[in-house]
Amino acid sequence: MSWEIAFVFATILVALVLFIGERYPIDQVALAIPVVLLLAGILTPAEAIAGLSNEATVTVAAMLVLSLGLMKTGAVAEIGRWAQAGRLGGPYARLVILSAIVAVVSAFLNNTPVVVIFLPVYMAMAQRANLPVSLYLMPLSFSAILGGTMTLIGTSTNLVVYGLARNRGLDELSMFSITPLGAIYVVVGFIYLFTVGRALLPRRRGEADLSGKYAVREFVTELAVTETTPGIGKTLGELRWGERYGVSVIGLQREDRTLWGPVHRHLRPGDVLYTQGSPTDLLKLAQNELLATPAQLGDVARELNAAQARLAEVLVAPNSALAGRTLKEVRFQQRFDATVLAVQHQGRTLRERLALERIEPGDLMLVHGETAALQALADTPGFVLLGEVDRPLASRPRALVSVLILVGVVVLAGLEILPILTAALAGVVLMIFLRCVTLEEMYDELDWMVIFLLAGVIPLGLAMDKTGAAAWLGHMVGQTFGPFGPRVVVAAFYVMTSLLTSIMSNNATAVVLTPVAIVTAQELGMNPYALLVAVMFGASADFMTPIGYQTNTLIYGPGGYKFSDYPRVGAPLALLLLVTATIFIPIFWPS
Repeated sequence: MSWEIAFVFATILVALVLFIGERYPIDQVALAIPVVLLLAGILTPAEAIAGLSNEATVTVAAMLVLSLGLMKTGAVAEIGRWAQAGRLGGPYARLVILSAIVAVVSAFLNNTPVVVIFLPVYMAMAQRANLPVSLYLMPLSFSAILGGTMTLIGTSTNLVVYGLARNRGLDELSMFSITPLGAIYVVVGFIYLFTVGRALLPRRRGEADLSGKYAVREFVTELAVTETTPGIGKTLGELRWGERYGVSVIGLQREDRTLWGPVHRHLRPGDVLYTQGSPTDLLKLAQNELLATPAQLGDVARELNAAQARLAEVLVAPNSALAGRTLKEVRFQQRFDATVLAVQHQGRTLRERLALERIEPGDLMLVHGETAALQALADTPGFVLLGEVDRPLASRPRALVSVLILVGVVVLAGLEILPILTAALAGVVLMIFLRCVTLEEMYDELDWMVIFLLAGVIPLGLAMDKTGAAAWLGHMVGQTFGPFGPRVVVAAFYVMTSLLTSIMSNNATAVVLTPVAIVTAQELGMNPYALLVAVMFGASADFMTPIGYQTNTLIYGPGGYKFSDYPRVGAPLALLLLVTATIFIPIFWPS
């Protein structure tokens, strides 16, 4: 093994550790990879930036814009509206039918925004059926994942493998090449999900009272502004108590009026502040700012759900401006006139010093504010209000136009009249010029993390080819599994991809293993497409953790799931799909 190969493997190992540790954003780590390889002299400057112009990156970006167009015109939301009002039978039949619709939609659109759109619909279904929401959201996520395996544009991972294979002269995959196997996947997955899987789902009813669910009652108290309070005459925004003391001022009582979202209010003597924070921080605030406890304490918990203000749960979506940043950095309270009282992150509830906590996609925030403020928050891209605010499903008259554009892209690419990239780019131009999506929306709401992730990790695949790391690893895999036959090799690649996907990005996993799959197939005389498809499907087979696939992360908090729920429900499904792939991939792509 040369030093170049060792260096590439060391880079992969360090990146893997950083991906798992989550101390740095995944796209930030990815962008550092080509720089490290460039400084080491392994990549040239042109190779280090090749990920930005790679066919896979551009195709993924184009498909994200097409997905955004359908979301912004309300085309996908119309399906949710129909599902809520349509006569689809009883609760069980409605769940199965809607999950089938989610799978079909996910075959052509990025499944993360599809789950974001349908999540409130599924929660409303659970509420109307008087059933735990935990019975509904895992089928939503898993249906979207399964549906994404039915076409090359169903997930970004499929497009990455497709693009990397084309760069190496393997161009026989087309739009619907994997559809037969994907359809079998969906059938097998649905049979499991709505029989054995349904029995394994937790029946965990969440607490209806949000203040009790997040246990904020004991962290909310009243403090009175006295004549000696040094902050008199200043606004709460100017005083910055949240940053200085780690507390939040939810509202204030002034004479006979309660003012919510008071960040822009000037303090007056006699004001009674509704404050939230730990007892230690509240005591420090009261002592330093000369605030007094009123003689008669009001029922603050009851006041939180007064007629003019309310509590609401807010899901942070991947395209949110808050994702990866703190409430302080985005000036959340000043911008929305609403206060975050608690944050739920991967099953943990945080209630202290929230202004400095980094918020991640999939986090749930307990937000308090007036109804108008919460509605404005609901209308802001990247925030999904769950249950507390009746958010209308707005649509533009161009919804049908956006659907026709996507259909045109699929038909042109599916019939191989145009390459997928060409058809997708043409669709993007039509979406923009026909005002299905604006450039501003594209700049603000596109999932740039996926694009920069690809821009960073694709050069890693070039480095593996260039240094011989892919050939070395392919030789080792071939020697280990080759003697047992093609089906075992297919199973090995599927399992390796699934395991790596569960702890790091599925796109990064595809970039690392695609060149290895090609080299292994060449060495063993196998059909290379068999191993490429094994990588595609293995990268979409993360059902056992809430962190390996973004849709699983999004349902974690709203579903009230525990980490252990995912392997209990997802492990049998993953095993079933492994068996399915091992049987059918060699049949569809024989050596």
